[in-house]
Order: sequence, then structure tokens, then C-alpha cells
Amino acid sequence: MVRPVLLFGTTMLALTRAFSSLKPARSTFFQRRLIQYATSDELKMENIYMEWSLEDDRILHNNRHLSSVRLASMLGRGMHGVEARMKKITNVDSAAYRRLFSAEDIQNIDTDENISNKLTPVKEVLRRIQWDPTLPASSFSVIHYDRVEDTLCETPFEAQNDSISGKERMFVFALPEHRIEAVKYLDRVVWNKELRLDAVFGSMNGKGETIDEVVKNYNEWKREKEEKEERNKLRQVEILKEMRSILEETRIATLKQMSSNLIHSEWDSEGVKDYVKRVLMLYFDARKEREENESVVANNVEEKEDAFGVIHFLHLFSDLVALLPDETLRGEVLVEVESVINRNQETGLDSSDKTSQPSELPDLNEDEVEEKFVKGSGNGGQKVNKTSNRVILVHTPTSLRVECQDTRSLQQNRKIARKRLRLKLDAFINGDASRAGQKAAKAVTKKAKNKARSKRRRQQKNQSQSDEEIS
Repeated sequence: MVRPVLLFGTTMLALTRAFSSLKPARSTFFQRRLIQYATSDELKMENIYMEWSLEDDRILHNNRHLSSVRLASMLGRGMHGVEARMKKITNVDSAAYRRLFSAEDIQNIDTDENISNKLTPVKEVLRRIQWDPTLPASSFSVIHYDRVEDTLCETPFEAQNDSISGKERMFVFALPEHRIEAVKYLDRVVWNKELRLDAVFGSMNGKGETIDEVVKNYNEWKREKEEKEERNKLRQVEILKEMRSILEETRIATLKQMSSNLIHSEWDSEGVKDYVKRVLMLYFDARKEREENESVVANNVEEKEDAFGVIHFLHLFSDLVALLPDETLRGEVLVEVESVINRNQETGLDSSDKTSQPSELPDLNEDEVEEKFVKGSGNGGQKVNKTSNRVILVHTPTSLRVECQDTRSLQQNRKIARKRLRLKLDAFINGDASRAGQKAAKAVTKKAKNKARSKRRRQQKNQSQSDEEIS
């Protein structure tokens, strides 16, 4: 049996549909395993561990410059497991290091002179897809940043350009190159800027694999992916059984519903933060109920926290988050979980303390906003000076006013203006506790630290010069 390589996740919602969604021809083994795990009362924490394959170690080592959150999202593993494995593959005395850097692997790498050490520019990749008659352009898509929303979007390769100024008719070629993050063939990423992956021309981490081979072997790759997803369902059952001993059955059902709502909604960073906060509240409610039911005295509270501490719970939760299917959402949640873990480790306090967290931006009531469109001014030609694309918003209750003429697009200017008005309203309501206030306070603190550091260095330098003159 092929060893499981955890690269792709599945959703919590998929558990309830596991048996109905599996194909009859391929479901017998995995259905038996799911039934076995779902009905078994005995489950040890060791069952959650998944063996690291050589390919996992290579991905981890090649991308060791990335954060543990990014690596956990990429590999579909918990942050604690990624950090522990990174220590092993960087320890020259460990068996994992010897396996990764065996003489055979080093020889293979040294003799492979056909792989380019530079990543092929994305524009060349797009031109290859456009003009190669053997490649179905409709099967490709581009992942890029939306400049206004600051989120990753996926657009079909053949999509028409109706939002970026210029003569280019195809959207992917009108996009600035720095905003393109990845290129996909159906479900497989064939070019990724951050991972230095190029499976179109085979440069860098593409390891010589070209797009012709990707298309030819796609069905086999898809089959392996489905097998990994089915194994992830088994792993999800195991993790949920471990979490059930902490949260109890009713809160596990609440957690599943919360996760399903997040996955199927148009989430943003604020929604992710709220999701993690509510998960933490489930933990604290469970801990409080457990202490009340067992009449825990003050001397025994620390022992209970050691068994089911918030950091242990968050690491277990990160293992579950790593199985989410949306890599972008997976990364956002893991970033928030990591920030909560760091706050608990630095302060030693429960993460229910919200003073260090930025305030949520207030919502705008459109009935209280006056919007005007006026002619623009400045550079941009007739598109700016002859059209009413300058947006002016006035918040009637507070008389706050913002203007926006950042782009030639009226719709984008409207989005940017509303974001600025929300930030301004946040500063008006929350003052120093607003996002802008906290950002300014951090800047002042950083400047003061730099000034103190410079002063200390000057004093040390003067002291050393004085000592040299005396000697």
C-alpha cells in the first residue's frame, strides 16, 4: 500500500457525507476503515501521527525559508508537527537528515544539469499556453491578487478583460506580472511564484517535469489525490475523536457547523478572526463546565490545564485546520491560530484577553452614507478629466468625509472609498484602540526602541574609544 503523503485536505462538512460521496468501486477499503474508526471506543493519540515521506521532507527542506504556518498549509499538517520535523531534517545526527541527504540523492541532484536554476517568468508560461495547440487553454486558470480586496482570486485563462485599462482583451495578459501568484491546469498547480515551482518548462522546483508530462499523467495524479483525500477523512475522524475528549459531543457539532458556515461563506480576515475566537470560547466553556462538574479546587486547576491546556488544544485544532480544502482559507486560519499561540506563550495568559487584538471595523449603513460622483483632475487624460469617476462619501451622523480617485475604474474607487470611511469611522469611535491608533502606537514604540538602541551603541562606541585612549 502506498504510504500516505498529506498534501491535500478535506472539509469537516465532508465527514457527514463520506459514505454517500465515495464511489462504489473504490469505497470498500476506506468505508470499512471509516466504520472501524467511527465505532471504535479505543483511540490513542499516536494514531493521529502520519509518517513523513521522502517527498514531504524534500518539500519541507526546499521551502524552509517559509513560515511554519505557510508550510503547514502547504503540506496539510499541524504547525507543531511541521516545526518538529524541521528540527529533525536540519539535525545532521538524525535519521531523517541522513535519508534526505543520502549519497544517492546528492548524486542525482549533481548530475541533473538540464534543470534551469531560474524560474521561468509567468508571461512566458502564459504565452506557451496561448499558442501551444496541444494545450487546452480552457483547462487552465490563473491565481492572482485583487488589488482592492487584497485577496487571492482564481480567473479562467480565457476570461475577457473588462476591468483593467488598456487594449489587451485577455484578462490574464492585462494583469501586471507581479500580481500573478500561480497557474493551474485543472486542479493541479503547474507554476507557483512563491514555491519557485515550474512544471510547464520544468525549471527550478519543477524538477524537469514539463506541461506535456503533466497533461499525460493527470489522471494518475488525480487518482492519487483522491486516495489522499480519503486518507485525510480517516485522519479527520481520529483528530475529532481526540478533540471530543476535550469539547464533548455537543460542542463538536457546533464546531462542525461553524466550520461549514465559514467554508461556504464569502469569508474575510475579520470572519477568520471571529471564527478562531468562537472556537476558543468553546474550549473555555468546556473547561469551565469540566471544573464545575468535578468540583475542582484551586490547587488542582493547574494540573487540569496541563492535561488540556489551551496551547495543546490549539495545536490539535491546527491539525484539523490543515485538512481544509481551500489553501488560502487554511493559511488565514493557521496564521490566526499561530498568533494566539504566540500570545499565550509570551504572556502566559488565556487567549480570551482581547486587549492586544485590533478592533473590528464598524459596518457601514448605506442609508447613513451620502455618495457623490464628480469629475476627476490631474494625470490620466480624458478617462479622468472627462468622466465622473471621483467618489466622495459623507457619513451623515458623524460628518466624516472621504474622497477617492486612485484608479480610473469607478467601481474600484467606490470600494476603496468605503474601506477608507470604515477606517476613519473606526478611529472616530475607538480612538487609540482603533486599527489606525494601534498602528501609530506600534510605530512610536518601534521608533523609541530604535532611538534607544542607537543611543546605547553610541555610548558603547564612545566608551570603547575612551578605554583605548587610556590604555
